[in-house]
Amino acid sequence: MSETHTEPLPDLAGRQARVDEDRLQRDELARSRRARRRSTTWTLTWRLVLLGALLVGWYVASGRLVDSLFASNPVDVGKAFGDEVSSGQLWYHLRYTLLEVAVGYCAGTAIALALAGTLSIFPTAHRVLHPFLMAFYAIPKIAIAPLMIMWFGLGLTPKFLLSGIFVFFVVFMNTLAGLRSVSPSLINVARVMGASRPQLLLKVVFPSAIPNVLTAMRITVPEAMVGAIVGEFIAGNHGIGYLINSASNQYNTAAVFAGIIAILVVVLIMDTLVTLLERRLMRWRPPSPTER
Repeated sequence: MSETHTEPLPDLAGRQARVDEDRLQRDELARSRRARRRSTTWTLTWRLVLLGALLVGWYVASGRLVDSLFASNPVDVGKAFGDEVSSGQLWYHLRYTLLEVAVGYCAGTAIALALAGTLSIFPTAHRVLHPFLMAFYAIPKIAIAPLMIMWFGLGLTPKFLLSGIFVFFVVFMNTLAGLRSVSPSLINVARVMGASRPQLLLKVVFPSAIPNVLTAMRITVPEAMVGAIVGEFIAGNHGIGYLINSASNQYNTAAVFAGIIAILVVVLIMDTLVTLLERRLMRWRPPSPTER
């Protein structure tokens, strides 16, 4: 007696369910992208509207509500900015400021990360050094500027140091707080699996503290610029701070505002770069409304 082999019927219902699920996921992804584009468009639109309102208000108030000697106006500032760009004066001074900011920012961040990581490994050292670090942190950084000029002269070195000091403490405090907030159970699990102290730091502790580190890196972008500009104000013969100080001594308000605009542009570019780095390192985290 021959056996009858029956072919299994295809699971049409299950296949259709998977197709429907894939379609729903694609629709939800497309909807999310459209919503994000609309949000970005509205944000940019309102930013432009606000900027336009500020410029119009500034133009109307200049010479009417406020003496133009002290406030200038957007047209004159634009002309002064264009003159500085076309003459090459802005680029000449800007390259020094960019160098000071870049060196101070990178050095301050690197030293802060290294010290925070070291103190997280050796808690006894942190308890010993904590009051000294807090005392130094409490000193107004601007008060240190004359000492830096006295100790290191009028060159670039005091500007590097001032920019780095402005960055160091913010990154250090935020990083240390992030390192100390790592779950003890997570550290214990890694230790049970045989992780050494350096492995704990690099593979468990630091990755958990990345949000704190990136937040500190974002908020210290203008701090690095402030440190460099303060050094150029006090003792400098080049840089955007020197350019602004020189223009103010001549009561050239339009040139002062032009220098300030150059600083704002640089800070915005640096902030954008740090934001892109943050989004790349934190791809797993859903974007917040302020990041869209």
